[in-house]
Amino acid sequence: MVNERSGQKTDKKFRFLVTEHLGDDGLQILQDAGDVQLDVKIGVARDELLKILPAYDAIVTRSGTPMDKTAIEAGTNLRVIARAGVGVDNVDLQEASKRGIIVINAPTGNTLAATEQTMALMLSVIRLTPYAHASLKMGEWDRKRFTGRQMSGKKLLVIGLGRIGSGVASRCRAFGMEVMAYDPYVSEKKMQELGVQRVTDLMGSLSLADVVTVHVPITKETHGMINEKALRAIKHGAYLVNCARGGIVDEAACAQALRDGRLAGAAFDVFTQEPPSADHPLLADDLTDKIVLTPHIGANTVEAQGEVAKIAVSNALSALRGEEYDHAVNLPFMEQHLNYKQKNFLRLARKMGILAAKLIENDGGPAVKCKVTLRGPFLCDDDTPGNKLRPYTVAALKGFLEVTHGPDANYMIAPILAAERGIEVEETTGEPRTYRNVIDVAIEAQNATATLTGTITEEGRQHIVKMNDYWVDFVPHGQMLIFQNHDRPGVIGKIGKLLGDNNVNIANFNLGRKDTSGLALAVMEIDGTVSDELMSTLEHDVDMIWATTVKLNGETKE
Repeated sequence: MVNERSGQKTDKKFRFLVTEHLGDDGLQILQDAGDVQLDVKIGVARDELLKILPAYDAIVTRSGTPMDKTAIEAGTNLRVIARAGVGVDNVDLQEASKRGIIVINAPTGNTLAATEQTMALMLSVIRLTPYAHASLKMGEWDRKRFTGRQMSGKKLLVIGLGRIGSGVASRCRAFGMEVMAYDPYVSEKKMQELGVQRVTDLMGSLSLADVVTVHVPITKETHGMINEKALRAIKHGAYLVNCARGGIVDEAACAQALRDGRLAGAAFDVFTQEPPSADHPLLADDLTDKIVLTPHIGANTVEAQGEVAKIAVSNALSALRGEEYDHAVNLPFMEQHLNYKQKNFLRLARKMGILAAKLIENDGGPAVKCKVTLRGPFLCDDDTPGNKLRPYTVAALKGFLEVTHGPDANYMIAPILAAERGIEVEETTGEPRTYRNVIDVAIEAQNATATLTGTITEEGRQHIVKMNDYWVDFVPHGQMLIFQNHDRPGVIGKIGKLLGDNNVNIANFNLGRKDTSGLALAVMEIDGTVSDELMSTLEHDVDMIWATTVKLNGETKE
C-alpha cells in the first residue's frame, strides 16, 4: 500500500467494516486481499458503531445500517461507503460528498433476480397458485375454485423499459404474450429490438392490457402514476404487478379496484410504507384470494446477493487502491482533484443538458442520441482513458436525464440510464472557432433536435452563445422563460406587459434572429414564477410558436 500524501510504501492495511449479512463471494474478496483487515460485526448497536467507525477506511452495508450525518461525522477516516444493493436511502449522500467519501452501490447485480420475482408474482396471481396451496394445506381439494388464466395470447403492458422492464418483456414474449411498452424516454430502435409495441397513451393502453407490470423509478412524475383515475381506465378483469417502488401505485385505490372487480388480481413486492401497517388496505381480509404480497424480496436470491456483494466490495477496494472503479452514486472522487475552471465547465455542461431537455420535452419524443463536441485545448487536453467519457459529456447527460428521469440521475449512473433508454452517446473533439474553449451539446429526439453551444469567459462567467442555430448570449442562471415567436413588432412588448401584470419581473433579456427566417428565439431571465395559466396565455395570445420555463440552480454543488 502507498501513502497518498507521502508517496512512500507503508504496511498499513485498508480496514473494512461489514455490518450486515453479505454474500459469501463479496466476503471472500476481502478475506483474500492481502491489503485488507476485515471486521464483520453483524447487527452492531448504533452507539457501538459510532465509537468504532473512526478506525475504518470503508464500511459495507445493506439497508439496515443508517449512514446519516452523525455516522458520517463519526467516521473521521472513512473514504468509502459501499452499499450491497441498489438503493442508498440509508446514506446521507450530500454529507458524504462534502467530506469526499465515495458512496458505491451495485445497480446491476440484482436485475435478473428482480425480473424473475416479477415473473413469479405474475404467474402466481394469474394461476392462483398461492391460494390453491393454502387451500390444500387446509385439507381441501377444490380444483374448480382455482381455475386461473393462461398468459399466452394475453396483452401485457410494461410501464418502464429499463433493465428489469426489458427482461420482463422478453420473458413474457416467450410465454406468447403480446407486449406493449409505455416509456417516453426509450427510443423506437430499442422497442423494435425487444419486439414490443410502443404506446404513448397511458390511459388508452391500460384499457387494452390484460396484465400491467410497473418498472419505473419513483420520481415526481411517477409518484401515484397508477392512481384512481388510471385504475378506472384499466381493462375490466386485468392483473396488476408492482415490483418497482412503493408509491407508484395508489394502494388504497388498488384495493378498491379489486373489490369492485375492475382488477381480477394484483401482486406487490414493494409498498409505500415498509413494512406495511396491520391496517394496510392491501392486507384486508376480503382481498386474500385476489392478491399476492411479498416483503420486498425482489433482490433476494443467493446469486443476486453474491453478485451485488462482489460489485460493491470490488469497487470499494479499487477506489481505496486508487484504481478504476464503477457505480459511485455521489461525486466521483476524481472530481475532488478538478480545478475551479474544470468544475465550472462541468456545471456548464450539466446546465446545457437541462436546457436541451426542456427544448424538446413538449414535442420531441424520446431521445435517441446525445452528441457532445469539445473544442479547445483546455477541454481536450486531459488524461481521460479512451474507453471512457469525459466528465463534461457525463455532466451533459446527467443534466438531460435530471429532467427526463429524475433527481437520482447522478454522474456515475447517467451513462447507464442512457444505455437503458437506447440513447446513443457520441463524444467528439474539434478545433475552436469563435471562442477558445467551447462545448457543443446536441440532443436528437425522434421528432426534434436541440443544439446548444456554451463557453466560459476569461472572467469565469458561463455563457450560452448559440441555441437551435440562433445566436444568443445569456448566462444560464436562475429562472428563465425561453420561447420562439414570429419576429414582428409588438410581440416582446406584449409579453413584457403580461409578465408585469402577473408580478413577474424581467431581469435579463436576449433575442436571437436569423436573416433568412421570420422567427426569433428569446431567453428571459425572470424573477417570479410563470403559472400554467399565464403560460397558456403567453402561448396563445402572443404569437408564440412554443415556450418553456426552466429553473437552473446557480453554483450549487452537483
